Amino acid sequence: MKKGKKVSKLAFHEALRGYLFIAPALILLLGLLFLPMVKGFGYSLTDFNILKNWDYNFIGLENFQKILKNRDFPVILKNEVFFALTVTVITVIVSILIALLLNSVKRCKNIVRALVFMPWVLPEVVVGSLWRWLLNGEKGLINSVLVDYWHVLPEHIQFFSSSLSLISVCMVYIWRTYPYVTIMLSAGLQGIDRGLYEAASIDGCGKIKQFRYVTLPGLKYVLSICSLMAMIWTMNGFGIINILTAGGPGVSSTTLPMVIYKTAFQKFRFGLASGYSVIQFFIIMVFALIYLKMTKATKEEEA
Repeated sequence: MKKGKKVSKLAFHEALRGYLFIAPALILLLGLLFLPMVKGFGYSLTDFNILKNWDYNFIGLENFQKILKNRDFPVILKNEVFFALTVTVITVIVSILIALLLNSVKRCKNIVRALVFMPWVLPEVVVGSLWRWLLNGEKGLINSVLVDYWHVLPEHIQFFSSSLSLISVCMVYIWRTYPYVTIMLSAGLQGIDRGLYEAASIDGCGKIKQFRYVTLPGLKYVLSICSLMAMIWTMNGFGIINILTAGGPGVSSTTLPMVIYKTAFQKFRFGLASGYSVIQFFIIMVFALIYLKMTKATKEEEA
């Protein structure tokens, strides 16, 4: 009996020691993440405006009523959903293809991986400025090559026009995001037992069937994590959009982070900006919960 008490006491002290070690990180997380989040929820219920000597009053749900009555809000919401889904889906598809190619490379594998990973390590300012020059409607490199040198197109493409600006932003974000997903999937491919491919080959499965019945199931967990992370990063994307189009022309490429920035730091209406932030938070949560539920349902079917 005494021995059991000693073991439980020892386990308690070990657990306590572990919690003490992670306590500084938890305190930082609480101070830098959760408290600002709670404060943001609070500000969304006020008319906080720094031009009014930092005074603010409780106004309830008035900010959310203003947001819903804003005639541009449906367009902004549609842009946000289109942007997130397009970038996430295409990034995952492109990353799978590149990861498969990387896995088949025999020579200079580390150099090739470094080149593939380069867009991810570049600062957002560099990425935005680079693509703003490449996609420029008059003197951009892409237009110069396609129109002036190769004469493939009769006239320059206006990548930042109201009809193409959001698609251009999506393309740049795909280029920016695919390296991380590719490296994760490449690592996942190396973890798949080669014997499964040999067994599938003996059973008469070609490359397509091997990919469907061996590769995809083996990458399912990594794909779930990467897809969710890519979607969250995309929905929070701001820097590159701000450099490329600043949300324009009009609101054609404006997403929720852009309207939050403009409302808070150009109009100084922090209460209203917090309202947009709360809406974005719940949208991300809904997307994440739907995705996790779909993943869970797939696992249950397999079981």
